[in-house]
Amino acid sequence: MATGTTQINNDTVLNVAQLLKEHVGAKRSYEVSLDMLPLDDSITARDVTAQIKLTRIADGILVTGSLAGQARLECVRCLEEFDTEYGGDVEAEFRPTIDIISGAPIEPDDDGDAFEIDDSHHLDLAEMLRQVSILTLPIRPVCGDDCPGFVSEFRGSDEPPPDEAGDERLAVLEQLLDDSREER
Repeated sequence: MATGTTQINNDTVLNVAQLLKEHVGAKRSYEVSLDMLPLDDSITARDVTAQIKLTRIADGILVTGSLAGQARLECVRCLEEFDTEYGGDVEAEFRPTIDIISGAPIEPDDDGDAFEIDDSHHLDLAEMLRQVSILTLPIRPVCGDDCPGFVSEFRGSDEPPPDEAGDERLAVLEQLLDDSREER
């Protein structure tokens, strides 16, 4: 943990009232550790850690940093579940809904790209961490290079895998491809 970094365990809500009162460019650093982070109905990340820096900007707070964790996914080849590690960079804007000085409501930004800081000046990192985690997970997860795939269940044990045996129907096309390579 770096000097000046606050450790947060199993919580994603930060009170940023004091930071919102400071000048543009003021910073805070946090190390967030979560045992569990629900990503969707079927996937929950475990052992999530995030190195987060909050920077005061003109219209709110910029959150930057990195995160890492583990998730249990289903292999697209063999359909077995396996654990995988993931990690990614974090960058998001959070904008207040209440002016810190006057207490007057602030109209939400029309672009909709920023997360909200609630009326009590609490910034919740959970949704941002969830979105970044989902984006860093593989689209087509595979349990490993030696994954046999589902085809191994349907072929005999002494039969070579389909990619090694070749398809006899494509032999003519393979010969044409070999001929064209020789001409070059």
